[in-house]
Amino acid sequence: MSEAKAALLEAYRNEHAGLGAGLEALTQMLDRLQEGRLVPGAARDAERFFQQVMIPHAEWEELTFYPAAGALLREHGDVNAAMVLDHREIAARVADLLALLQRIEAGQRDPALVDRARLLGYQIRALVEVHCRKEEEIYCALVRRHLTDGDVVRALAIGDQLGHD
Repeated sequence: MSEAKAALLEAYRNEHAGLGAGLEALTQMLDRLQEGRLVPGAARDAERFFQQVMIPHAEWEELTFYPAAGALLREHGDVNAAMVLDHREIAARVADLLALLQRIEAGQRDPALVDRARLLGYQIRALVEVHCRKEEEIYCALVRRHLTDGDVVRALAIGDQLGHD
């Protein structure tokens, strides 16, 4: 790999590490607030993180990384990989949630378990909402404009076989 590619990928990993650290600090602050502990400057710190870290990162990706990666995906990759990854992440959280719910139903009434289950439920909801929005705004728009009637009939037949409406 060239030095330029290595530097770009390292910068990308560093950006994500910074996002992860910022999100960890944000969720820890929210945990403290839930526990009733005052967090001076919480709103200012959260705004600073979003305005100075998260939003500029997203803008950088949209201007530089995604266009380059999009061309590579069309030529060498799987354009659906991100959607499939969504499915895997949703399924993993569902499995974790179901395991927690079984423990809770079996009598483990630890408030931390209930809180973790609640958080997983909200995560699943957010992931599914964003996933469905991507399908509606990207995939369904393409289907409306470009899919042939024959392709639609085949897709519906497969859906019927799998028990979908």
